[in-house]
Amino acid sequence: MTAFEEMGVMPELAKATEDIEWTLPTDIQAEAIPLILGGGDVLIAAETGSGKTGAFCLPIIQIVWETLNDIAMGKGTSKSGERAVSATWGLSLFDRGRAMAVTPDGLRCQSREPREWHGCRANKAVHGSGKYYYEATVTDEGLCRVGWSTSQANLDLGTDKFGFGFGGTGKKSNSKQFTDYGEAFGMHDVIGCYLDLERGEVRFSKNGVDLGKAFDLNGQQKNETYYPAVVLKNAEMSFNFGAQPFKHSPANNFVAVSAAPKERIRENPVSSNSQTETADTKPSPNAPQAIIIEPSRELAEQTFNQIQKFKKYLKDPTVRELLVVGGVPAKQQIAALNSGIDIVVGTPGRLEDLIQGGYLSLTHCRFFVLDEADGLLKQGYTELINKLHRQIPKVTSDGKKLQMVVCSATLHSFEVKKMAVRFLT
Repeated sequence: MTAFEEMGVMPELAKATEDIEWTLPTDIQAEAIPLILGGGDVLIAAETGSGKTGAFCLPIIQIVWETLNDIAMGKGTSKSGERAVSATWGLSLFDRGRAMAVTPDGLRCQSREPREWHGCRANKAVHGSGKYYYEATVTDEGLCRVGWSTSQANLDLGTDKFGFGFGGTGKKSNSKQFTDYGEAFGMHDVIGCYLDLERGEVRFSKNGVDLGKAFDLNGQQKNETYYPAVVLKNAEMSFNFGAQPFKHSPANNFVAVSAAPKERIRENPVSSNSQTETADTKPSPNAPQAIIIEPSRELAEQTFNQIQKFKKYLKDPTVRELLVVGGVPAKQQIAALNSGIDIVVGTPGRLEDLIQGGYLSLTHCRFFVLDEADGLLKQGYTELINKLHRQIPKVTSDGKKLQMVVCSATLHSFEVKKMAVRFLT
């Protein structure tokens, strides 16, 4: 076993390091590689020749390959084809929009799509009778709407007759009818969502204050099955279905949805074998898992060449990389993106052009790497970097956290440290 394998590096990648006569990892590699493989963010302050390119490229290539392999093997579905039934309440990992990311525990969701609404329903629903409650908390600025919907409802909550929502602008919505209700809500506000199947009412509260009845349910509607539901536009929310103490306990005999009698609970039929999951977990061809930004074409080419050397022995599936720099016809790069790319290495200008043009998607980006970050900042790309970071989902569609790698040859750059603190904490 090589020294790199002892750190958790795959044998195929370790063999490639031997080809370039790397027998032992450098200090930077020994620290960074296990951290990145373990899911951590890393700030690498090291001079040229320290092996920092290998420190982030090796673990990123490995995780990208493992993800591709999991997708190819259909990992996550049972041998019998049966869907797994969760014992706990949470947001569904499968019944959601393409740009809606849900954490593995199903208690937080996020959409970083600034132009479209993307929704999600819970993995369970209530039916028949009873009075039920759950809480939703705004955890990042953006547009939110929460409430209840049936399985027939559009994921864009409140835009058809099967969904009943309350939005952050102080509007209630059903059947595309948006009318004033309660008051606006935003960052850190806790919205209580009430469903009374005895009286046929939907109501909401804000930070414990009852906002009054929002909707009446007719006889037919009372007999429907209702899921907690949410829709977001460039926002994030967390949920409590009753596994933890509520911030504001419901009154009048309402109970947490998680405390509903077993005979009143229905499982969400949208499963891991459905088309929804396939479309979301498997990235679009133009949605790379890793984006590495370099300040110059020369540095981008060097990193790109290193990736090609490292992945030499990785087969089935093959990791596909693309160099995105100026001086090369954009049509060639667009064609490559459309054919399928896993890792993109590029310079800021061309990357920005492709992203703004819709040719490069950020929806499945799991690694955001700023190499020679001091050089990027000196060239005036601070706002572009901030913009891209805002657009990249902080949780990927399969529930994995975005990992940041910030590298700097300037060991004591205040601006780099400032940016790293903002991104890595």
